[in-house]
Amino acid sequence: MASLNATASPTSNATPDPTTPSYSDDLEWITAYLTIHVLSDASTVYTYILWIVVAAVLVICSFSHITHLRSGYYGAYWSKWSLRRRTWRKKHSLAVAARTGQPHRQPTALPSNAQILSLTLIIVASLVLCFVGPDYLAPGSTLWNTWTSPPASVSGRAAAPAPAPYDASTFAPYQPQYTIPKAWWTSGNRTGLIAFALFPLCVLLALKAPPFAIFSLPFMVQLHFDKLAWLHRWSGRLIWFITTLHVAFWSVQLLIDHRTVTGKVAYTYAWDFPRFIYAWVAYASMTLLILFSLHWVRHHHYEIFYVSHIILIPVTIVMSAYHHPQVWWWCGAALFLWAGERIWRAVWWLHTNGYFGGMQPPSKLHKASRPTPPNKPEAWQMQQLSSPVDKSMTPSPTTPSALLSPGAPPPTKYVPPPGFAHAELLTGRTIRVRLVTPGYLSWAPGQHFLLRIPSVNPWVTHPFTVASVCDAQASDEGRELYFFIRAKNGWTKSLWDTIAQTVARGQARMHGEKLPPGAKLPSQGVLMRATVDGPFGSAERAHWGSYSSVLIVAGGSGVSFGLSVLQYMCMRLAGRDGQYLGGQRGGWGHPGFRTKRVRFVWLVREFGHIQWCASQLRKCRAMIPSPELQIDIFVTNVKPTAHPQPSLASHSNIALPSSPDGLTPPTPRPRRQEKEEKQRTHVRTGSVSSATSDDADVDLSYYTGGYVADNGELGHEEHILDLTNFEGDSDFMLPGEARLSMNIKLEGHRRRADTRRKSQIMLSKQEYSGGNTSSAHLLEPRARISHLHDVTEDVVAEEDVSNVKIARNMLSPLSAPPIVTDVEPRSTRPPSLSQLQFAELATSSAAPLPHPRSSLSTPATLSPASPYSPSSQSSRPASVHSGYSDTHSMVGLMQEDWTRLRLELDDQEMQDLLVVAEHARPGKPKLDHILADEVRQAQGSIVVGCCGPTSLNAVIRKVIAAQIDPGRIRAGDMRGSISLVAEDFEY
Repeated sequence: MASLNATASPTSNATPDPTTPSYSDDLEWITAYLTIHVLSDASTVYTYILWIVVAAVLVICSFSHITHLRSGYYGAYWSKWSLRRRTWRKKHSLAVAARTGQPHRQPTALPSNAQILSLTLIIVASLVLCFVGPDYLAPGSTLWNTWTSPPASVSGRAAAPAPAPYDASTFAPYQPQYTIPKAWWTSGNRTGLIAFALFPLCVLLALKAPPFAIFSLPFMVQLHFDKLAWLHRWSGRLIWFITTLHVAFWSVQLLIDHRTVTGKVAYTYAWDFPRFIYAWVAYASMTLLILFSLHWVRHHHYEIFYVSHIILIPVTIVMSAYHHPQVWWWCGAALFLWAGERIWRAVWWLHTNGYFGGMQPPSKLHKASRPTPPNKPEAWQMQQLSSPVDKSMTPSPTTPSALLSPGAPPPTKYVPPPGFAHAELLTGRTIRVRLVTPGYLSWAPGQHFLLRIPSVNPWVTHPFTVASVCDAQASDEGRELYFFIRAKNGWTKSLWDTIAQTVARGQARMHGEKLPPGAKLPSQGVLMRATVDGPFGSAERAHWGSYSSVLIVAGGSGVSFGLSVLQYMCMRLAGRDGQYLGGQRGGWGHPGFRTKRVRFVWLVREFGHIQWCASQLRKCRAMIPSPELQIDIFVTNVKPTAHPQPSLASHSNIALPSSPDGLTPPTPRPRRQEKEEKQRTHVRTGSVSSATSDDADVDLSYYTGGYVADNGELGHEEHILDLTNFEGDSDFMLPGEARLSMNIKLEGHRRRADTRRKSQIMLSKQEYSGGNTSSAHLLEPRARISHLHDVTEDVVAEEDVSNVKIARNMLSPLSAPPIVTDVEPRSTRPPSLSQLQFAELATSSAAPLPHPRSSLSTPATLSPASPYSPSSQSSRPASVHSGYSDTHSMVGLMQEDWTRLRLELDDQEMQDLLVVAEHARPGKPKLDHILADEVRQAQGSIVVGCCGPTSLNAVIRKVIAAQIDPGRIRAGDMRGSISLVAEDFEY
């Protein structure tokens, strides 16, 4: 474009390039040039169309969620397609990784079909509004009459010297007064306008706390950031892409336009215009945001990703508003939402973590904040369940006969002081963190929190799913947050190292952190100052009690989600009202509560990992009998151990498996048939809650294939680790962990044999007794076994107490474990876990056993003057079950006194492990068979809760989609309706 003289004549041919008056001053000329090349107010109609579409989709989705349309006939077809997600793995990549020693990696995962569709709609709508239709609408015209109105002309006007600073309004009369279909500058302006309009949407998708997080409101779709994070990331990339188009189109325009006086391109003078500088600052900060949000950065350097967002988001929004003030309200809305939510969360964080009232002792917490039931007992008590409110409600075959009254657990359990986390090292390089917030806090089962531990990093928070239930009617332990954190890289590794070093020094709290008055130190683990932000997560939208059956599937450390939901449903089945447990109103006996059965399936790598949640699982079994509750734990590790384990044959009358993992290698068919005949009445792999269940639920085929399936369930190479290990998980073991896993396996094998023997005796008595022979044969096998649970549990409990007492007597707190190989068992049955572990320790010659920690032992490598020495820190008493040691497995972990680090278990946890071991069996579950079995037993619709690695999530989605049956729903059989509640977010 060639600029004309200072006096512009009317334009008669409606050229797409408006005329810029000629000014002698460079800044004045470029100001006039850029002001004239601005879209008219009528052209902003495209931004309003975008938000009308967004609002319409939001209303439709919200209506579908509130009215539960997805559970109907047409919703079933939608669910069958929308649930599926696909994964991809390069061929032979597993073999290459094994050959080169690379760590295991999950396959590349695509989002679900529903997420892909949502993103496609956003991209298509944005691009259509960027390019379809005329870019520049004549001032005063509308989109529907722009082509019928005659083009207006530019009014001629003599250019008067503009005052300094230059007022852009003096150049407005030179803007085109006619419609321009397409031009480089009009397309550039229109793409920039759509990018502005997308700012609030991108921010809304990223917000976590209502009421600012509009999508998470109960009367909306009730989706939190965990489900919207993927759309947030891609909407941000879409904004960057459209902004890049804006930059490219305008760069072309500035390069083809020249100033008549000097002959230089307009780009040369654009750098003198302040708003042009603001534009480049905004674009540069946005580009950095995109780069720091890439998966590799988030995965390996989460702190960089987090801090960059806090700094660059306001810079991008503010600089964009300064760049184009005419549409500042889009940036203002985005900034208001982002800053408002941060301030809201900050105030909530200060209240939750006690900064508004100081740290209060547990006895004074929240007495006025939580509902107090009448006649509150002081311990766990069992009361008779009253008759159901809804008389038409059909009870389950074995109606829960008792409920857990609101009250405090036994006072022997350690509860950390408010504002402090009690961190313990567990098996599988896992840390159990328990804390009670000083301010009242409630959460729904399956939600997550952002955890901050100042002694690790005072500025960074990390998301973790809570593994406990908020009991508003209980004492402080009912409000205790449980987190299971597997140490990987970055922050979690720093947390593990910090705790390991503190434990190895014999300290019970972090150096420099002052405890509240009267606070006690734990007998094991470490106290650390901690704060939380939350709760967050879309799990609160799930109406668990509205389904006939609840199937919970968890993989590895994803058990946090499953454990929270399991405890919540067990307490509701026992008669508790869900509104006091962080969920929906109602429980067993209340109108609208339909759940009759809960099944918990956990895929875990090692038997020793059961320690993570053995206590919670045993409490659930104590509340709900079989078959209302079934617990199945599948241990998938088939990797032979590097060092042979000490022989335990002398302690048991059962044959040890031929491999340390409990998986017998394939045998020729005749021998296998002979073995099956001999063991027809012997132990079968199974759980106590399903004593007669078929082994069809277990898959051992991967054991014969080198652990790799060439063409697995997902259509590519699969490894057994895909179902249990998240990215970065390792098979690191604490001293004694391998032996613990072996003993848990043997203990579970023994207990299943005892249970089956007792059940056969009871069944024989029923079948051959003179009174009820016919009725016994008419019962389903599962129903015939269910009433045996109370009998066997009582016997097992008595033996557990005896076994733990034996273990205590066998190991003095201040001495190494004695040799007990000649100890006579109490009966002819194999010795229990408590017996086996200490016999094994005594006979092991791998390394000398260190003395358990005590107040009398001082680390040799620490000087008395050290601030970390026991003289300057409070020590804890020795743990009875601290006698694990295997120095060869701790290479490079610590620099000083690392030999004192070992696995710790108290008496109660050991007893819980003894009981829960019966539910664990080796192998991979056949998830399609398990879901089909639940569909067969269900009396209505089914919900599946899932949390685990990407591959497990994809398999579950495929299995559910295959078994959703719209035909059943149309015929009135709601068993064809299967819903999914999955936690598969990634920050």
